[in-house]
Amino acid sequence: MQNNIRKTKSKNSPILFLLILTIAIRIYNINSPIIGIHSWRQSDTAAIARNFYENGFNLFYPQIDWGGNSLGYCETEFPIYSFIVALFYKIFGVADFWGRFFSVICFLVALYFLYQLISKILDKKTASWSCLFFAILPLNVYYSRTFQPESMLLMCSVIGIYYFIKWLDSEKLQDLILSGSFVALACLIKVLPIIYLGIPLFYLAWTKYGIRVFSQICLWIYSILILITVAIWYYHAHQLFLEYGNTFGFWSGSTNRYNYNIVLTSRFWTEIFFRTIVRHFAIFGFPIFLLGLLLPRKTRQEYVLDIWLISVILTWVLVPVTSLVHEYYQLQFMLPGVVFMGKACSYYLEQAAEQFNYKKAIVVCLCLTVAAGSVIYTVDYMFKERTEKSAVFQLAQQIKQNTEPKSLIIATTGSDPTLLYLSHRKGWLINHNDVTEEYILSKAKLGAKYLVGSFNFVESYNLLVDDNQKKKVQDFLDKYPNLLKDSMSFIAKLN
Repeated sequence: MQNNIRKTKSKNSPILFLLILTIAIRIYNINSPIIGIHSWRQSDTAAIARNFYENGFNLFYPQIDWGGNSLGYCETEFPIYSFIVALFYKIFGVADFWGRFFSVICFLVALYFLYQLISKILDKKTASWSCLFFAILPLNVYYSRTFQPESMLLMCSVIGIYYFIKWLDSEKLQDLILSGSFVALACLIKVLPIIYLGIPLFYLAWTKYGIRVFSQICLWIYSILILITVAIWYYHAHQLFLEYGNTFGFWSGSTNRYNYNIVLTSRFWTEIFFRTIVRHFAIFGFPIFLLGLLLPRKTRQEYVLDIWLISVILTWVLVPVTSLVHEYYQLQFMLPGVVFMGKACSYYLEQAAEQFNYKKAIVVCLCLTVAAGSVIYTVDYMFKERTEKSAVFQLAQQIKQNTEPKSLIIATTGSDPTLLYLSHRKGWLINHNDVTEEYILSKAKLGAKYLVGSFNFVESYNLLVDDNQKKKVQDFLDKYPNLLKDSMSFIAKLN
């Protein structure tokens, strides 16, 4: 019995170490308010969660803060992440911590199932190395503790594939149901998993059934139910746009996600791959990835990792503008990506110990990856979450002090809702250039009480305001009582 206990402890020790490490490096600044990199995306997610808590837990009617005097129902992804965070609010009270906490929990689950998945496809040593990289790479750390559903999406992706492989081995209906449930949830959170999960899943089924895959009734039902679920939600979401006019730009609005001309430019591929190498792989992790990519595949099933990589790259082409702007669209690349890094470390550090040059190179790259990743994470991400350095956070505190809690405001922050969220106000978002007498009067008739903004930034990620636009706003403010007006910010009370 003691021997069995020791074996069990030894067997579980790598994953336990990895889970503890994952928690430890994400605790720092986990109480941070929604500021810093991609605060606009986090603010929308957090606002939907807070509105669920304050206005009723109706999962099918997500509300944003920038809908003016309307109810603010919005065409968006399935808001299950925000809904679950709102349930935390119901128990523990409203705090941004609970959104970050839930993201960390989802990442821990993703890490555990990634370990199990790699152990099933390859071996436990490769799984341990892969999950180590998955836990420590800088953008994996950052986006696994932000207030947005990326961690949940990673979790659903890994679990969906894991249980599908398990079903192929066992043919137990419960495994297929679990796989379908998590794949459907991934596709509801984002549409793109239909591609980057659908193609690898089809390949896995092909490895077992070959051409007979098209005659498997259970797989037809599996696929159709996922597609129907996704179609129903996004149809409903579009009806919300048609009725209330608010959208994140999936099928509607002015957002140009599908400018395919840029795919043919070198700038598109250079920027995406440079960002992936520098920020996701922390520069020195990329050579390790390439070494793993060159190692031979031992089974047909192992090729699913290559298919997965290619499928993610395909989605970059399908939504080129979004993929170029949002670095977290490359997070899914890292799921199979870290497996190749794990393969390289497992092979050259443990199995091929006689190949000293490769071993030394891997060790050097591994150390430099940790060092570079720490610098990138600290300088480019954590420094931007300091409240004393955040102009948008400081202005939000001024708005809370100088305006009534239920008052509607017009914020000159472009398309960035961070200021609205941090000040716990609802209203409209405009650019400085749109501040005109006609516009302000039209919104005042709809209930707008204050015009707020900064002379220092437009969006929280765009810190420059054109001098002509700045002068235009300053001239306009002379017509109204100013509760706050200095070289940085303004709060004007509208008549």
